[in-house]
Amino acid sequence: MSLSIIVLAAGKGSRMLSSRPKVLHEVGNYPMLFHVLDTATSLKNSNVNLVISKSLLAFRQEIKKKYPNIVFSLQEKQNGTADAVKCALKTNQSYSKKTIILYGDTPLISKGTLQKSLRSYDSKKLDLCVISMMPKQNKNFYGKLKFQKNRLVSIVEQVDNKEIQSELDICNSGIMIINSKKLNENIQLVGNSNYKNEFYLTDLVKVFSQQHFLVDHFSCVFEETLGVNNMKDLMLVNKEFQIKKRNYFLDKGVFMQDPDTVYFSYDTKIGINVKIQPNVYFGKSVIIKDGVTLRSFSYLDNVKVHENVIIGPFARIRDGVEIEQHSKVGNFVELKKSKIGKDVKISHLSYIGDTTIKNSCNIGAGAITCNYDGIKKHKTMIGENCFIGSNSSLVAPLKIKKGSLIGAGTVVNKDVPDGTVVYRKSELIKKNKKK
Repeated sequence: MSLSIIVLAAGKGSRMLSSRPKVLHEVGNYPMLFHVLDTATSLKNSNVNLVISKSLLAFRQEIKKKYPNIVFSLQEKQNGTADAVKCALKTNQSYSKKTIILYGDTPLISKGTLQKSLRSYDSKKLDLCVISMMPKQNKNFYGKLKFQKNRLVSIVEQVDNKEIQSELDICNSGIMIINSKKLNENIQLVGNSNYKNEFYLTDLVKVFSQQHFLVDHFSCVFEETLGVNNMKDLMLVNKEFQIKKRNYFLDKGVFMQDPDTVYFSYDTKIGINVKIQPNVYFGKSVIIKDGVTLRSFSYLDNVKVHENVIIGPFARIRDGVEIEQHSKVGNFVELKKSKIGKDVKISHLSYIGDTTIKNSCNIGAGAITCNYDGIKKHKTMIGENCFIGSNSSLVAPLKIKKGSLIGAGTVVNKDVPDGTVVYRKSELIKKNKKK
């Protein structure tokens, strides 16, 4: 392998005030760590070493199942980032010319930025390249790059020296590219004479500079380097992720009436000529084909919507639902674990669960499928060209064959043959109020 990637994910995350490991908190409905590992494993000719703490051991099999080729290293005691790198180097058996250091709580770093920084590292024949950025705010929160005669000589952490000010306010993102051989030979020279008595990886810049190794920095967009230490940071990273996702879809021709109110997941897929009204939520595994209209306050999760479908407003669709072409799912309709055919109308106030509806059916207002008997779920099948009247209750398990009509207010608990009309006959009772 020509490239080693070490992902540091052993931080305590105590400021999150959460029982869940920090790196498993989600950005766009996807763990931060998985964002980073997806990017790392997408780089060619690379091997990935993930440094974890004891708190992540319980999730090791889950991570390994998704990323079978990565190597795990355990940092038993959190003694700083340089110590975490030492743990990785002990278990890394693959030879590589260079090593990238990434962080499990910095999920927005892109493959493109890493590729550009690698090209810069190679073209300048560097021994160490710091990925730098210029923060828009809280500049004193970050380590500053210190230069002498235009040479990068060290990174100064603000907690250790508040007097240092960089003329350009160029700050450290934490991400580095390092000559693998020199990293192995010099990591032991990093000391812990600092405020926290920890081994900072940033001190490696000074170690390399003192030995006259070639050290420089590569400037990156600040937003890609946003890290997470607490819930406020997680909110900001999620916000930035959504901005990036919205711009991506706008560039692809998706119309959003108010983009700031639309929430996407990491894996949302949308075709062309799609219109999205305000306040639409996309959960995981949503596929929207061409020409679909999504009206306000619709909630979609694990859904596939085919061409020219209209959804909403106030629709909730989830758990593997598939909707075929030219169908309509209207206001206050909930669909769950169902397959909806072509040209089907479910326009108002319905619950459809564990159901297959064939083509060209009309489901009236207030019609529901009663799929749960208190112990287990049952399925309903509605054939082509059926009309289900308003306020009907379809008690599963149930099959309504093609061309049938169910009258308004009917409770159906037996299978209905082809072309049958079923209705509830009610008698109007009149009472004289006079005594």
